[in-house]
Amino acid sequence: MRRVAWYAWKFGLPLLVAAAVGYYFYDKLRRPELWTDTFRLRIEWLIPAALLYLCAHCVWGTFSVILLRNQGATVSLRTGLRAYFISQFGKYVPGKVWVIVLRMGILGNIGISRTAVGITAMYEALTSMAAGAMIGTLLLHTLTSEQSGLSGYSAYWVAPIALTPIGLVGLNRFVNRVNRWRKGHNAPQLPRVKLHMVLIGLALTSIGWLILGLSLWMTLRGLRADPDPLTFDTYLHLTSINALAYVIGFVAFFMPAGAGFRELALQTLLALELKQEMGTEAAAALAAVTAIVLRLIWTTAELAAAGILYHFARTHPPLAIDPADEAPNV
Repeated sequence: MRRVAWYAWKFGLPLLVAAAVGYYFYDKLRRPELWTDTFRLRIEWLIPAALLYLCAHCVWGTFSVILLRNQGATVSLRTGLRAYFISQFGKYVPGKVWVIVLRMGILGNIGISRTAVGITAMYEALTSMAAGAMIGTLLLHTLTSEQSGLSGYSAYWVAPIALTPIGLVGLNRFVNRVNRWRKGHNAPQLPRVKLHMVLIGLALTSIGWLILGLSLWMTLRGLRADPDPLTFDTYLHLTSINALAYVIGFVAFFMPAGAGFRELALQTLLALELKQEMGTEAAAALAAVTAIVLRLIWTTAELAAAGILYHFARTHPPLAIDPADEAPNV
């Protein structure tokens, strides 16, 4: 019975949610006015949007390398980014634990334990999402009253994510102290990530979220029949919308890569953003297309980057040296 309940939770619930969200988007996309007056595909804007997505993840991947080196790892930026991008496909398994498992498997021999690799991967992911929750919440005041009102409800459980990595630092220290108290001063300790590293990570990964806001604007520019020029207010709006939607998808851990929840949140907030210019129906339809296309181009870019890094950024073990070669010449 427990096994049945487990499979229902692991596979049944995601499928049910995906079906419901899929029907919601189908209802938006079948509107004829979308395909006549609202939508126009411009590849020349979508390709830069995908490249900006990779730039944002390179920033987050760089933070993962900084964390590894802080633990004493001997890892190059190339090797770290390779492991980062390949491990990202673990998020398409419900629970997202496979991101950590894959990274531990890829970074096998870098001078630190697999436990340390796993802990740094967890800190990197939580710090990146914390930065997104922080930016999305801080920019709520830039949104319209309808958007900020809708986002405000989600902010009550999105905003605390910004404190998660800081709380994890305290939890790590507490566990180590309890371990020493129970087993003595020579008890094995969990690898520690100190507070200043988390603060550095929040500042660094925030840059990635600012880049993603621009990527969302470029995607919207590549889909609208009558695109507007980029303004600072529009940029702040889109950055906040994207950050909140992305973090909401992350919180929905039972959905692979937050699929459905991220798109639904993005479509809802983006439709409110476009409603005054385009009307309710057209805005909802274009927002639905944007959410779907954004997922497609971002996933495609991620797959391409992982494939390239997998084949061309491999690390090779040092060549064995024949002792005879080291013998001095007489």
